[in-house]
Amino acid sequence: MNTIHFIGYSAVHPSDFQFEAVTAPGQYTLLLVTTPVQFLSGGQWLEYPGGTAMLYAPGQAICYRACRDTYQNDWMRFTSDDPLVTQFPLTGVPFPVSDMAYCHNLLKLLTWEASLASADSDPIISNLLQALFLRLRRDTARRETSAHTPRLLNLHKKIYNSPHLPWNIRSMADELHLSAGYLQILYKKTFGVSCMDDVITSRIRMAREQLTYTDKPIAEIADACGYRNVEHFCRQFRQQTGLTPGAFRRGASARLPGTAGTGRVPPHTPAKKTPPEDSREDVSFADPSKSASLFGLPHYNVAGSDLPSDVLDSQGNILPPQTPEL
Repeated sequence: MNTIHFIGYSAVHPSDFQFEAVTAPGQYTLLLVTTPVQFLSGGQWLEYPGGTAMLYAPGQAICYRACRDTYQNDWMRFTSDDPLVTQFPLTGVPFPVSDMAYCHNLLKLLTWEASLASADSDPIISNLLQALFLRLRRDTARRETSAHTPRLLNLHKKIYNSPHLPWNIRSMADELHLSAGYLQILYKKTFGVSCMDDVITSRIRMAREQLTYTDKPIAEIADACGYRNVEHFCRQFRQQTGLTPGAFRRGASARLPGTAGTGRVPPHTPAKKTPPEDSREDVSFADPSKSASLFGLPHYNVAGSDLPSDVLDSQGNILPPQTPEL
């Protein structure tokens, strides 16, 4: 059972702001601090940067204050019997939050839902709290602070939200004010994959969606996903999925309701002739239950890999093949 007693977000206070209290029996207090803050710990005031969180357990003393011209935070006082809360690894100890925007938005949703008090509020609040504390638990395990982490996360989101953009290592490094080599090291350390591999994954992910739910020609889909020519697109799609775009589309069409066994796209999107590249294919669609997941497939190694240098141009872009793949 989760009960929110008091909650708010984006509260702004002046430079002389200070808060002291003791959490009520059975109640937790969560702070997400946007600006620099000082916490009283062991009789000493210790300063922490913006992007810090603190969970106070029931009965713990709360004492923090502003240390700049303004102070801003999100906060929540609540009761919970969820193990994600009751067994949280850190209480009364500040820790860095890698994605403040994500956690801030969850606090906003919790605030709005708590104000509605509808019949569906309890399960919604429970699910939002679990999402929030799963993310915060991950940050307590990391315990490494990096000034670059928020910007890396924003770059990662931007790649997946806009895979069609002309991504290359140099432009990404310039956006984060880092060297190309250092960006690749940080990105791989943070996400477990190189930045250009992530670009390819995001593009193929978008292509799968369009091949499944639209009747756009493959050349048009390639262009919409950021590829300069269709041969390059087909090559990377097959490397990522094990199928050509045309074969993937035929299999996806067969699985959609009302189209099984017809070999055509859904009724609301009339089929069009595929371009010559696709008409030469003679590949049957594999059983989807036996096909590897997109995210489980080995990546097409680019940045920081053993890929021959002649596959990349001077800006880190992947060059198209010299001759079309038949």
